Amino acid sequence: MGVRPGIAIAQATELASAAGVTPISIEHDPIADSIALDRIADALQHRISPLVAIESLDKRPWAGQVLLESDTLFCDLSGVTHLFDDEAGILEATRRTLAEFGLVGELAIADHAAAAWALAHYHPRDTFISVRGADDLHDLSVNALRIETETKYTLDRLGIETIGQLLRLPRGGLARRLGDGIVKRIAEVLGEVEVPLEIHHAEQQHHSSHDLEYPTEDREIVMDRVGRLTEDIVASLAAGQRGALRVACRMELVDRSPLTTVIGMFAPTQDAEHLHGLIHSSLESLRIQAPIIKITLSVLSSGPLRTQQNALFAEDALALDNDSVSDRSLARLVDTLTGRLGREAVLGVRLSENPLPEKAFRTYSLTDHRTRQALRRLPAKQPASSPPARHRSGSHPPRREDARRRPMQLLRKPIPLTVVAATSPDAANPPRDLPTFRVEGQLHRVAEFWGPERIETGWWDGPTIRRDYYRVETETGKVWWVFRELKTGDWFLHGRFV
Repeated sequence: MGVRPGIAIAQATELASAAGVTPISIEHDPIADSIALDRIADALQHRISPLVAIESLDKRPWAGQVLLESDTLFCDLSGVTHLFDDEAGILEATRRTLAEFGLVGELAIADHAAAAWALAHYHPRDTFISVRGADDLHDLSVNALRIETETKYTLDRLGIETIGQLLRLPRGGLARRLGDGIVKRIAEVLGEVEVPLEIHHAEQQHHSSHDLEYPTEDREIVMDRVGRLTEDIVASLAAGQRGALRVACRMELVDRSPLTTVIGMFAPTQDAEHLHGLIHSSLESLRIQAPIIKITLSVLSSGPLRTQQNALFAEDALALDNDSVSDRSLARLVDTLTGRLGREAVLGVRLSENPLPEKAFRTYSLTDHRTRQALRRLPAKQPASSPPARHRSGSHPPRREDARRRPMQLLRKPIPLTVVAATSPDAANPPRDLPTFRVEGQLHRVAEFWGPERIETGWWDGPTIRRDYYRVETETGKVWWVFRELKTGDWFLHGRFV
């Protein structure tokens, strides 16, 4: 239909609708992508090769790169090809593995990692390729070298579009004209320099099972057996100096499907009593419809034990330090709240790259360690905005270090403001058009204002949104954060300072 990564949502929707397809638009979740890629790496490591690596990205995007996150896996096939008869067998086995995840991959086998990457991403003829030389690389776009965007622009001006055309040029001249980076990429794709791969390591499994002497629905007996299993997995974790982060309790029932509950921890723990209590709380919310015949505890994920952690609360608000609250106290607090309120009710917050204030953050479960690990791999950037440009004489614009630069209360949805009277039609000074306005049925008059501060989205996010934000103080002493939508001229209340 012509829908491709990187185009505007409005354009994609139009293309799909023209083809008679009703599109579904869902916000891209890079955290879910990272978690899914880890799971696929685990599966390939188990079925294809013990040496699987997730591609590493440069600090700056490559030419042709759309997503600023890893989307490729490398498998080192040294010594495993004979297990699949030939390379075609490896590709077929990999295809079946991906199909179990509902995925179709672009696959390639080559002598070197950089060549395999180039073929998988830019080969023009087939999905499954197996090559043993550099000849098949000549027709590929220079984007297959993973070069910088500026270098690609220079090559475009020189009329160099393919790797074959580039290889006909002397490397010394390329290095002087375009830098050493492109020469290094050429050496990598030709196998003269090997691309370093960081091998993905699946976690060691810790689990323990118990077959009951006879089927039972007695929760006291069940929890006694769970306690014994908890001690077993804690002993297994202690041997590796690790703590449980996510534990599953599976109960097999008579003539019923197995019943499973999963608990997540804020921090790695080897506290058997704490684990037992969390599992007990989780089982209390389950309806067991048949007698239990077998119980299994499995550690789905673990982590190294930590000895210290920053405080969440402290008795002395002016003396926050690592000793104010112990790691165990903080973890128990989060775990207990999660057990009682639910995993999606106890959340952490992280800044995102979206410049719009209502979308400038994302939340995540504090007990979902895979999400937390994925967040640590993503860049944390401040929302882009321009500094205050104009303000009323005698007042001061908010500075970045000003604690009141952003409101304490940000409204989930901006509230429209109705302009009641304007003392000046001067469009160059918008706040003078807003001395009196109505919001939520009440009249308010602006006594002072600071701003504007321009905030706008990038062209790559679809239709551009441009706003001028102001801090305004009303005659009654209320301080609000308002903005004017530049496309329409409409005003909105977006936050409250006091």
